[in-house]
Amino acid sequence: MGKNMNMGIIGAGVVAERVINASNNHPRSNIKAIYDINTDRLREITEKYGLKSVDSYNTLLEDEDIDIIYLAVPPKYHYPIAMDILKADKHFICEKPLANSTDEAKEMYKVAKDKNIVHGMNFPTVYMKAYEKIEELLAEGFIGDLVRVEFQGYFTHWPRPWQQNDWITSREQGGFVREVVTHYIQMTQRLFGNIEDVSSFIDYPENPQISEKSIIARGMVKGVPVLINGVTDVGMEEELCFKIFGTEGSIYLKNWRELWIATKGTALEKLDIKEENHLVDLLDNVFRAIAGEEAKIIDFEEGYKTHMIIEKLLGEE
Repeated sequence: MGKNMNMGIIGAGVVAERVINASNNHPRSNIKAIYDINTDRLREITEKYGLKSVDSYNTLLEDEDIDIIYLAVPPKYHYPIAMDILKADKHFICEKPLANSTDEAKEMYKVAKDKNIVHGMNFPTVYMKAYEKIEELLAEGFIGDLVRVEFQGYFTHWPRPWQQNDWITSREQGGFVREVVTHYIQMTQRLFGNIEDVSSFIDYPENPQISEKSIIARGMVKGVPVLINGVTDVGMEEELCFKIFGTEGSIYLKNWRELWIATKGTALEKLDIKEENHLVDLLDNVFRAIAGEEAKIIDFEEGYKTHMIIEKLLGEE
């Protein structure tokens, strides 16, 4: 079964709480300690889950018993902390996006590549059963020849009610392109290859500190169009849909988990997919990779390539 894995978490926000719950549901995972600059939030989460806190993230990096660091701070702070984690030669899971700029992401990837460590990212959809079924359908030739990939995202509010923090609506770090579209760029490139020839029409509010209101964009993957359409503050319930169109069949991934398929002349049919906790699967894959076993890891190279496309979409390259 393998040895137990001790984890240190940097950042005590919503994501950290999800990681804690996933760790509690994995028989080999143990959270040794957690750090956050916000001492009130740190006290709240450690008391809630019975965890130990530390007063510096360097304490986690210096602890020889800690196998893995999970970095769950806002994107602006990924790079400086990540470089310290890499210097400490700790196995490393990073939240997305990888960094706050392509240059930072590239350096993180290059340094991690030269280290004898496992470096992975939390792109949750890839660890879901619906995604595994998409891979299976594509391998079977269900869609025939690929003719188009689309992502549509309609947001009732941005930020959403559960994402009230200082950075999620900022133009520097936040916005739905960085926070949501990132997932679907990563999936597209993992399934079909690198997106090229990106053109983007993006609408920003008058306030230069606030993130985008809408985007219409196009890229190409292996000669096939990739279309992106997103808008905030619409009068409807939030809806996300990732669409793969082929000459023989089509696949829709709706709202992260719902998988629908159709063939020529048939209506979309919802498949019965039983989802599990994707973070438990992520941890399990990281543990297997550390043991030298075959594992599904979204590494920093994939994160860097995803970040390049996001900056092109935002007009920041």
